[in-house]
Amino acid sequence: MQKKGIKRIKHQKPVIERIPYPKINLIPFPHPKTARDEEDISLVIADSHFGKITESYNLVVARERMTRLTTSLMKIISLHSPIRKLHIFIPGDVIQGENAYQGSKIGETSYGALEQIYTFAIPVFTETILSLKQGVSEIEVYGVNGNHGRYDKIAPSKTNWDAFFYEGLKMALVNQPQVSIHPPKWFYQLINIKGFRFFIVHGDQVNVSNGIPLFALRRKMQEWYAYVDGFNYGYTGHFHSKSSDQVNSRADYTICPPLVTGDEWALEKVGRASEPKQLCFGIHGKYGRTFTYDLICDEGYLPRKYNEPEGVVSLKF
Repeated sequence: MQKKGIKRIKHQKPVIERIPYPKINLIPFPHPKTARDEEDISLVIADSHFGKITESYNLVVARERMTRLTTSLMKIISLHSPIRKLHIFIPGDVIQGENAYQGSKIGETSYGALEQIYTFAIPVFTETILSLKQGVSEIEVYGVNGNHGRYDKIAPSKTNWDAFFYEGLKMALVNQPQVSIHPPKWFYQLINIKGFRFFIVHGDQVNVSNGIPLFALRRKMQEWYAYVDGFNYGYTGHFHSKSSDQVNSRADYTICPPLVTGDEWALEKVGRASEPKQLCFGIHGKYGRTFTYDLICDEGYLPRKYNEPEGVVSLKF
């Protein structure tokens, strides 16, 4: 019985509105055997300083790092097959030289320039090139001179130990089919690959300001960009520390890490020095530079691991 004065409220069932999910069209995952576009590949070998002695570098270490670099690039070429052409960029300071003003004082070099070039650098680079030639059809090598190759302040700019190295390497490989060595005619090289322009320069033309080369180098790159009527990608060495920046909205440049380690100049002037890595990247006929890898040349410089459970980071204050 309903009590007087109390109105019973009829409860209504809630209405649940169904909102359907949007139609999902899955993108087919490519099969591993899907054919890839053919690309070229480029390897940058920067600041090898053959003959330099530091606490972590000498000629034995240099050869070991070049061997590891070669085997690493072989894996990349196999991974990104088909690749039929390799371009090697060498932005200078292949040879440590003998100039005391360039850090080649007694006790800091193992041999003179003659042995650095003909006993070590040319055989090691020849071994690298011919080993890689097994996996590609053609190799082009482009180099520029570094500042360590200058044997005297008053010497002509083209009289440089790096220039002797390039000419010697060219002679060593003269009978190798589809292997071409291009010594520098100027302080830079402008290389056209699949319609894209690569600007290679050592980098000593730029002074370090407050330990930061990027500001001055960007301005210099902008001037060079205008002088050569444009390029897509710039590569330089010299500063022994990896970095990159844009030249403008159409071009960028990369400071490449070195093969040598423990160099005092980099620590004093730049304030830091990169681990021994070298760069490689793909070059596509439509997209330009594509995949990029840092190739670690020494297992002693692998990334640091932290002893913490995965996914958990404990901060102590």
